[in-house]
Amino acid sequence: MRPGDEIIVVADGESDGAWRISPKFGATAIKLEQNGGPGRARNHGAKAAKGDILFFVDADVTIRPNALSLIEAVFLRDPQLAALIGSYDETPYHTNFLSQYKNLLHHYVHQHGSDQATTFWGACGAIRRDIFLKLGGFKETYLRASIEDIELGYRLFSSGYPIRVEKTLQVTHLKRWTPYGLIKTEILLRGAPWTRLLWRQLWRSGKMTNDLNLDAAHRLSLLTSAAAVATLAASIFNPWSLVLTLILIIFFVGLNAPVLRFFYVKRGLAFAAGAAFWRFVYDLYSWVGFFSGSSGSAQGALRRLTTFTFAKLDPVALGTAVGVATGGGLFCATGILLLRGGIHVGQTLGLLVQYLPGYGVSWPGALAGLGEGFLAGYLFGWLFAGIRNFSVRLAMGQEKIRRALSRIKDRAEFPPADSDPMQTEKPTSL
Repeated sequence: MRPGDEIIVVADGESDGAWRISPKFGATAIKLEQNGGPGRARNHGAKAAKGDILFFVDADVTIRPNALSLIEAVFLRDPQLAALIGSYDETPYHTNFLSQYKNLLHHYVHQHGSDQATTFWGACGAIRRDIFLKLGGFKETYLRASIEDIELGYRLFSSGYPIRVEKTLQVTHLKRWTPYGLIKTEILLRGAPWTRLLWRQLWRSGKMTNDLNLDAAHRLSLLTSAAAVATLAASIFNPWSLVLTLILIIFFVGLNAPVLRFFYVKRGLAFAAGAAFWRFVYDLYSWVGFFSGSSGSAQGALRRLTTFTFAKLDPVALGTAVGVATGGGLFCATGILLLRGGIHVGQTLGLLVQYLPGYGVSWPGALAGLGEGFLAGYLFGWLFAGIRNFSVRLAMGQEKIRRALSRIKDRAEFPPADSDPMQTEKPTSL
C-alpha cells in the first residue's frame, strides 16, 4: 500500500470472521452487525474514508499493482472528471465455460464501447468523494447486489458529472457462474430492476440510455431473437415459417459477429459456438426480466395515476376557476353580440334575463353578467369539490377497511416465515 492511501473493508453482516484479518494488512475494518445490502456497506466505508478519491471494489475481484497509481493519474489529468470505471480482464479465475463466457462478454462490452459512460460500476469504480457525498451515495434500498451502482451512475450523468470508461483499469473476477445462478441473477437482480430504472429515466427525461450493453445493436438483437422464436413456433402450423426462422438466425449471427469473432480469437471455434448459443439464450431471458420490470413500472404508474385522480380538490381554487370561466365567458359572448349589432339575440343569451337580475344584451348587462356568472360558477365549483372530496373519502375509507380485514385474514392463513433466504448477502468489500 502506498503512503497516504487507505484500505477500508466493510463486512456487511457476514459471519465467517474473514474481516478480522484485514488489520494485518494495514486495512481499517468496519463490521456491520446486520446485512443491509452493498449500497449501505459502501456508504459506511465512504463516510469513514479521508481521501479525495473513493475506489470501490467487490470482494470477488483482485486488482493489479498499478491500479491506484493509474486512477490517481487519470483524475489529475482531468480535474473535471467525476468518476471512472474499469472492466474485467481476459483471465477470470474459474475456467468453466459460463464463467469464461460471462467474464469475456463483460470485458468486450467495456473495452469496445465508448470512453464516455452514463453508468457506474461498483466492482471496479472510482469517484470523487465530495461528489459522491453530495449525491447521497448509493441507494440503500437494494438489499442484495443488484443495480445500485448503475442507479448511482444515472444520477451522476443526469446531474452533469462526466464518467469515463478507463480501459486500462482491469480487475480479475473470482466468481464462478452456473446456468441457474446466472439466469436467476440476471432476471431478478439485474433485468427487472434495471428495466424499472430505465422506465423512470424515460418518464423523467424523455431519453433512455444508449451505451455499453444497451446500445442499438443489442436492442435489435433482442428483437431478432424474439422474432426467431415466434416464427419457429409458427412453423408448427406453417412449415414455411422455418425459412424465416433461418433468415432471422443468420441476421442474429450477423448482428453479434463482432463479439463472436472476439470469442473465436480468444478461445477458439467451439467456444464461439457455445457463446452464440448463450448469447441467444441471454436475449430470451432478458425479455423475461424486461416484462417483469415493465409490469412493476406499469403498476407504479397506475398507482400514481390513481393517486392523482383521487387527490383532494381545493374548493376555493376550483370555484374560482369555474367562476372566472363562467363570468368571463358570459361577458365575452355578450360583447361579441354587441359588436355585431346586438339586434338578433334570438334564443341565445336572451333567456338568461329570466335568471340573472340586471343582465341584458348591453354593456352594463355584460358587466352584471360577469359578476353574477362568476358568483354562480364559484358556488358550483365549490359545491362540486366538496361533494366529490366527501364521496372519495367515504369510498377510500371503505376500501381501507376491506384491505385491513383481508390482511388480517391472510396473516391468519399464511403466517410470515421466520427468515427469508433471499435477504442473505455475501460480505461487501470497499
